[in-house]
Amino acid sequence: MVNQEHSGLGDNVAGNKYESIIRSVQARDLMGVTESIMRDVCYRDLDKAHEKLNVLFGISALEADVQLLLKALRVKVELTNALESPSKNELVMLLGQGTLPDGVREVVTSILIDLESRAYESLARDRYSDLPVSGVYTKEVFYERLASKEELNDSYRAAKVYDLSEQELTGLVRGAVRVEDFVWAFELVQRLHEYFPSSNSATLLLYTEACLLATQNQQKYYVSLSKHEKNDVDRLVNQLLISIADSDDNRHLATLINLLSVTHFSDNRLFEQGKLHLDKIRKMSPVCAEYIEQLSDGGSGVETKFELVSDSLDLEQFARLDFALQNDHIKVNTVNKWVDRGGAVHTGDDYVNSFFDLYLRASVCSSANKKAVQLLDERAQRFFELDAERFLRVNPHAMLRLCEKFIELGLPLNAVKYLAPFLSGEAWVSPVFQCYLDALFESEKFDLFLSKIRHLEPSDKTTSIHLREAQIYERLNQYDLSIESTRSAIKISPNYPYSWHLLLHVSRAKGLNKQELSDIVFEIPEVIFSSYDESKVPLVNEIATHVDINLADRVLVDWFAQSPDKVATALTQIHLNSLRNRPEVTNNPYIPLHCCDGVTYSDGFETFTRLLVRDVDCTHPLLLDIESPLGQTLNEMQEGTTSGVYTMLERLPSYVAAYRHAADIRHKGNDGTDAFRMFTIPSNEGEMIPYVENILRRYSSEEKRRDEVLQNPNVPLMMRGHFTDKGNPVRGAIMHLSSSESTQYMKLFNGGEEQFDKVIVDVYTAVYLALMGLATSIVNLNLKIVLCQQTKKALESWIEDILRDDYMSMGVSEKGMYRITSEDIQRDCLDLIQGLKTLLECAQVEALKPADTPDLLVKMRDMVDDTVYSTFQLSVANDIPLLCIDHLMIELAHRSGCPAANMNSFVERALKSLSFKERKKSIQYNLFSGTPASILYQDIMELSCSSEPSDTYLVFKLMEKYGEAIDGTGAPLKFLTDIVRNVTAVAYIDRTILSGGRTINPQYDGYAEHVFNSCCRVAMKTLTGDTVEQRFATLIFSVVNTPSRVRKYAQLISYLASEFALGHFLDFDACNKALASCQMNSEEKKRTEET
Repeated sequence: MVNQEHSGLGDNVAGNKYESIIRSVQARDLMGVTESIMRDVCYRDLDKAHEKLNVLFGISALEADVQLLLKALRVKVELTNALESPSKNELVMLLGQGTLPDGVREVVTSILIDLESRAYESLARDRYSDLPVSGVYTKEVFYERLASKEELNDSYRAAKVYDLSEQELTGLVRGAVRVEDFVWAFELVQRLHEYFPSSNSATLLLYTEACLLATQNQQKYYVSLSKHEKNDVDRLVNQLLISIADSDDNRHLATLINLLSVTHFSDNRLFEQGKLHLDKIRKMSPVCAEYIEQLSDGGSGVETKFELVSDSLDLEQFARLDFALQNDHIKVNTVNKWVDRGGAVHTGDDYVNSFFDLYLRASVCSSANKKAVQLLDERAQRFFELDAERFLRVNPHAMLRLCEKFIELGLPLNAVKYLAPFLSGEAWVSPVFQCYLDALFESEKFDLFLSKIRHLEPSDKTTSIHLREAQIYERLNQYDLSIESTRSAIKISPNYPYSWHLLLHVSRAKGLNKQELSDIVFEIPEVIFSSYDESKVPLVNEIATHVDINLADRVLVDWFAQSPDKVATALTQIHLNSLRNRPEVTNNPYIPLHCCDGVTYSDGFETFTRLLVRDVDCTHPLLLDIESPLGQTLNEMQEGTTSGVYTMLERLPSYVAAYRHAADIRHKGNDGTDAFRMFTIPSNEGEMIPYVENILRRYSSEEKRRDEVLQNPNVPLMMRGHFTDKGNPVRGAIMHLSSSESTQYMKLFNGGEEQFDKVIVDVYTAVYLALMGLATSIVNLNLKIVLCQQTKKALESWIEDILRDDYMSMGVSEKGMYRITSEDIQRDCLDLIQGLKTLLECAQVEALKPADTPDLLVKMRDMVDDTVYSTFQLSVANDIPLLCIDHLMIELAHRSGCPAANMNSFVERALKSLSFKERKKSIQYNLFSGTPASILYQDIMELSCSSEPSDTYLVFKLMEKYGEAIDGTGAPLKFLTDIVRNVTAVAYIDRTILSGGRTINPQYDGYAEHVFNSCCRVAMKTLTGDTVEQRFATLIFSVVNTPSRVRKYAQLISYLASEFALGHFLDFDACNKALASCQMNSEEKKRTEET
C-alpha cells in the first residue's frame, strides 16, 4: 500500500487530501479492519460500519477472499440493522477456504451463526456446538441469539469475570435481555460499564435499567411508585434526554418507549420526544405510537356539545359526557335529572358499570343536598367492598377525580380509603399523593399525615404540602414549626394569598404584637393587593380585623374601583367584621391608588352619583375617569359650587363613598341568599316602632325556628344547639339547657369512668356547670378541668360581648318588641357569668397531640359546633376523660373508644361538696326547666322544713314532677309522711292556714296545701291497698299517728284531708272505714310488740 499526498490547486478542490492506494490485499491483512467494523456493529454504530465498508468496496482489484470477507461483514451490518436476511452461500464459500486465518474464520463463523439463528435456530446451535474452539465473536453471538437462560448462567459461572472480553459481556447482557432476566441483565451491564466503559455500555446500561423498571412496575400505575422508584425514573429520563439529543441511536427510542410506558405518558418531556420520533416508534411499537397520536389530539376530536338523548350510555358516550361535564358544556342539573330518571352507563362489565355510576353521581352531587351526600357515602362504601382485586385495576386518574369530588362534598374519609391502595409506603408527590394528603388533612388524620410526608426531602414538598403541614402544626399549637412551614411555602409561591394569611394567623396565635404583625404585612408582595380575587379576601379580612384597618380599607376601595360588582360584598362584609376595631374618627393615612372621591352632581336636568377613579376600566356606570373632561371638571369643584352647567351637590371622601356604593350594590343585587339588607327607617315616630317590629318579626323567626327534628328524643342536645344557634354555641347551650322542650329528652350519662382527677369539658357542659351552680365544686373537689382552645375562646368572647356597656339585643314576642341590655344580663345572668368565669380561671388549655381523629367523629363534624368537635377530638388525642352533659353524644363517643367520665356520679359528688344554699340553684333549674341534676333526699327534707314560701313551692313542684317516681325509693310511705308533716307543721306554726285553705281564706298564699294534695295524689297511686280510699287513708293515718297528738294539728290534717276527698270524689264512708282499720292495725301491732 502506497500513501500519496495531494496539495495545491487543481485536484485539491476540497483542501489537502490524503489518498490510500491499496494493491495486493488479502483477507488476512484485514483483521484489524474486521475487528473495527465488528466493534462498530457491537456498539450499534452501523453508519460508521457502513462508511468503512463502502470505502473498502471502493478499492479496485481486490482478491476474491477479501471481497467475500467484506460481503460477510456487510451481512452482519444488515442483520443488525434488521433488514432482510441475505443468502449464506458466500459465507459458506469463504469458510471453505483452507488458507483463511483463524481470526477471520471465527468472525465469519459468528456471522453465519447469527444469520442461521434468525431462520434455522437448531442449525445454528449445531454449528456452534461443532466448533472445536469458541472465540469471543462466536460466544458473543451464541449468548446474544441462542443461549437459554440456564446456558447463559452456566457460561457466566464457568468463567472468571475478569477474563471475559467486552464482546462476551455484551453478548451476555443482550442474551439476558432476550430471555427477560432483567435483574441479571442489569447486574451484567453494570460490570460491562465498569470494566469496558464506552458509549455502548452507557446506552446498554440506560436501556437495561429502563427495561428493569418497566417490568418490575408493569402491574403498577405511575402514581403508585415509591419515592425511590420515582427518583430512578427521573434519573433515567434526564439521562435519556441528554443521550437522545447527542446521539441518533435507535436504542434510545426503545428506552423512550419503556419510559413512556412507566410514566403512563404523563411526562411532557418524554411525550414531546415521542411525537418527534413518532414514525420510528411506530415501527418498534405500534401500540405506543397509537397512544401518542391519541393524546396529541388533546380532545380536539371531542364534540363541544353533548346531549343526553338515551337512558343508557356506552363507554365512548360516557367519555364524551365526562368531557362535557368537566368543560361546562352541559349543565350539572341536566345530568343530575338524567341520573335520577334511571340513566346509566353500560359497558358489558357490571363492576365497571358500578364505578361509572358512582363517578357520575359524585360528579353531579351538590354539597348542599345532605341527603344525596349521605346516599353517595353509602354507595361509595358498597363499591369499595365489592371487589378488592378489581378495585386496584381502576384507572387512578379517574379515581383521582372521584376522590377530589369526595373531598369537595365533605366525604374525605372515602378519599382516604380509595386512594391508599394506589400509593406505596414512601410515595412520591404525584397528584394522587397530593389528593391523598388533602384527604388526610380534611379527615384530621394528623398523625398519619405527618408520617406520610416524613420521607420527603424539603425540595420534594410542594406549596400545598408545606401549607397543610403548617396548618397541622398550628392545630397542635406548635407555632414555630407552623411558621417555618408557612415560610417555606411562601418561598416557593410568594404571591399565594393564603400563605400570608396563615402566617399572620399563626403569628398572632403565637403572641406577636401588632407592630410585628404589621412588619409581616409589609413583606407581602404588592402584586397580591393590586387586583381583586376572591382568594385574597380572607387575607385582607385578617389584616383589617387584627393588624391595620386603614391599609385594608385602602386595598378594598382600590379593588372596588376596579370591579364594583365583584368587590361590593367583600368591602361591606370586612367593614362590618372590623367595626369594633375602628376608631370613632378615622383619618386614613393611606392614599388610594385608583379610588378617588365620590360625587353627587346635577347638570340642570338630572342628578348623578359617581365615583371618580384613575387608571382603571371605567365601563361600569358608577365609575368616572378622573382624567376625562367631566372628571377633571368635577375633581376641581367643591361641594355647593357650580362650574358651567354642573353643580356639586355632595362630595365624599373615597372611603365613605366606596362603602356607600358597595352597600347599595350588595343590597340591590341580593338574590335571597345574602343576609345583608338595608332598611330605611321612617322618620315618623308613630311608624318607626311598627316598622322595626316588622323587621324583627321577620328575622327573629329564624331564632325561634322549630322543626320536627327537635321533637325527636334521639337528636342530641349539641345537634339541637347547632341547628338553632349555629356559630353561637354559648347561646345555644343556655337556650336548650333552660328550655323544657329540649331538657325533657335529657338525662345524665351513667357510664364511663367514675374515678378521675382530670376531665375535659365542652361549651355545653361548661354552661351546664355554671347554670346549676356547680362551678365552685370544681375547686372543692380538686378536679383539673381542661378546655380546648376553641371552647375557651368561645366562652371568653361571649362574656366579653355581653358585658360591654353598649351591648343590646332586640327581639319581638307575642307582647311586642323587647330589648335586652347589658344591665339586664348582669342582673339576670350574674350567677351564670360568674360560674363561667370560675371555670375559665381554674381550667387549663392543652395542645392537641398528633393523633388520627376517629372516623365517627369526622363524620359528625358538620352536625355540631367547632368547639364541640375540637373538645371531642382533644379528648381522644390526649386521652382525657370527657365530662359531657349530652348523654347521647357521650354514649356514642364512649362506644367509639373515646374516654368518658361518669356525669351522674360527678354531679352527685359535686352537689355533696356544696352547701344547701348553693345546691338550691340546681334544684330550681331541674324543677322549672327540666335540666337534669340529682336532688338529694336531705335537701327535700330541708326544703319541706323551711318557712320560706319559695322553698315550699319547690317541694310542691318536686312532688308534681317526680311524685309518681317515689315508689322506687323503697319507703314511699315514710317519704310522703315526712314531707306532709314538715310542710303542714310549718304552716301550722305560721297559723295562717288554720283559718282555712285557699278556697275560703284569701290571706293564705302558701303552698302547704298544694304539697299536701300532691302527696295525697301520689299516695293513691303508689301505696299499698285495694282501693284509693285505703291508700289515701294509709297516708293520713301515718301523718297524724304521732306519740303525742296536737288536737288543732289533727284538726288541720282532717280539714285538708276532707277537702281533698271532696275535691277528688272519694267515698267518705270508705275513707273513715279505712282510717279505723289503720287504727286497729296500729293498736294490734303495738300490743304485739309489748308482748
